[in-house]
Amino acid sequence: MSHKSKSKSVLVIGFNTRPLALSLFKADYDVYAVDFFGDLDLYPHVKDAIIITEELNTNYDSIKELYHHYLVEFGIKISNKYPKIDFLIIGSGLDDAFKDRDILLQEIRKKNKHILSLNNELEVVMQSRNIKGIYEILVENGYKVPETKYPTSLDDIKNYERFPFILKKFRSSGGINIHKIEDRDTLEFTLKLLESKMVNVSDWLTQEYIEGIPVSCTIICDGIHCKVISINRQIIGEKYLNAPRDFMYCGNVVPAQIDTSMKNLIMNISLMLSKKLKLRGINGFDFVVRNQYPYLMEINPRIPGSIRASEFAYNINLLDLHVKSFNSENWEEIENLLHKQQSNLPQFATKLIVFAPNELTKQEIIKINNLEYIHDKSHPDNPIQKFEPVCTILFGARNFSASYFGALKIVDKIYKIISE
Repeated sequence: MSHKSKSKSVLVIGFNTRPLALSLFKADYDVYAVDFFGDLDLYPHVKDAIIITEELNTNYDSIKELYHHYLVEFGIKISNKYPKIDFLIIGSGLDDAFKDRDILLQEIRKKNKHILSLNNELEVVMQSRNIKGIYEILVENGYKVPETKYPTSLDDIKNYERFPFILKKFRSSGGINIHKIEDRDTLEFTLKLLESKMVNVSDWLTQEYIEGIPVSCTIICDGIHCKVISINRQIIGEKYLNAPRDFMYCGNVVPAQIDTSMKNLIMNISLMLSKKLKLRGINGFDFVVRNQYPYLMEINPRIPGSIRASEFAYNINLLDLHVKSFNSENWEEIENLLHKQQSNLPQFATKLIVFAPNELTKQEIIKINNLEYIHDKSHPDNPIQKFEPVCTILFGARNFSASYFGALKIVDKIYKIISE
């Protein structure tokens, strides 16, 4: 795991840190990580890492509801071991765990006074994840939002009339805790499920179902200035990738192919909210486009999952820019570099996450890992359970369809290995 020491060091904490670690390593940082899976291609790019599934000797399904606690626990542990780390980046996994996030920052700062948090302030994260407040800002500024209600009791949900509709947690991420309610039977079944888990109704909202094209916008800010990096087609809940849930995040195509007026509207909404919230670093905005109008679904006030596809498409190290964006003196350099790379005709990059259709054997995992264009390679010694992520495919080409269908051919190769 060791390599020659670099001038600056970064601790990355998140559900899947491999893409971030790769870019930081390439930008000449020493990288330390707390990661959930510990994919094989994480290790060459980190000085040291704590892997949650390894530490606890468990699998994804057993602790998927609790992993944010472990991100914090092991984040503190690794920072105690290396108290001279320069920067802290928090990836996915702590979006809505506000208390845990606060504990993590406080504890790390106790041991390391000079560490610089390359993240949005807690208050900004909380505002960004409060969709009710975000929709109020959008309406005030003349933008349309989905019809959304905030129930105070189970009866409020039971009495929702317009089917289909969405029942989702006030703060949901990556497609988890989102239910599409098709009819009264589905509603009754889902409510029984939620009651059995003793959920708090005030944590949930009902929303009209917006059927359309999922799109995201990746943006970089220094707290004052903001610039759009890319607009991305999102791939959500795809059955051919064995997505375990209807709204599960399964990848992206970057850049998205949408018309200029739509692109401008998405950019205007994202830039306006970024400035209003005083976001910093790289952040993501998720939309669904219906009848040529983008409806905002959520804000991810952190580096989004599409980051490697954006880097690949525009041939730019975005993690290096993320670090630099926390010093306003670098803004001109960031803007010029992005402008230059965006002006060059980009290639298209497709990222697909493949989920297991059934339990995979050691031999199957080794064969999949040996395919071209495969990343987030699973450790063959740990059998992959049904619906767990197997790997990520990243495929670039000169146009949208060649990139997308090129990635699909790799999916076919994976299924061929599994069905042999």
